[in-house]
Amino acid sequence: MEDDAGGIFQSIRFWQGWAVLATAAALFTFIAHAEFPVDGHTPDYVAIIGADATPLWVVNADLGSGSIEMRAEAAQPAPDGQRHVLWIAAEHPQRIGPLPVGREREMLPLTDPQAALLGHGKAIAVSVEPAAATAEQREPDFQYQASLTRL
Repeated sequence: MEDDAGGIFQSIRFWQGWAVLATAAALFTFIAHAEFPVDGHTPDYVAIIGADATPLWVVNADLGSGSIEMRAEAAQPAPDGQRHVLWIAAEHPQRIGPLPVGREREMLPLTDPQAALLGHGKAIAVSVEPAAATAEQREPDFQYQASLTRL
C-alpha cells in the first residue's frame, strides 16, 4: 500500500501517526481545560441570562444540596437605589434573591417549594426593584428571562 517513490507525504503510516498525535493532543487539551467540581457534585441545572449575545449572569441550580449559584458575567449595577433580583417565573413568581454584579458570585439556599418548581423546568427571570424592597412586593416586571437546562 505504501509507495516508496511518493515520499513521506504519500505514506499512510505518516498520516496515521499524525492522526494519533492530533487525537492525543485534543484529548490532553480537553482534560487540561475541563473544570471538575471539587466536592464531586455538579449542579443539576444551568441558565444563561442575557441580552442579545451578551451573557449577563450564569445561574447554576443544585437541587440536591438545595442551593443556587449566580455568577455575574457582564452585568452592571442597576440604576441608583435599585438592584437586579432573580425570580422563578411561574404562575405565582417566587423571589430567589438579589443578583451579583461586576464579575462577583453569590450562592443562596433554595426553599423546598423553589427547588420543586425548578425541578419541573420553570424559567427564571430578572427584575429591577428598589434596593429597600421586601420579599412581599407586587407582581414583578421581568426584564430578562431564561430557561433552565438540565445537565
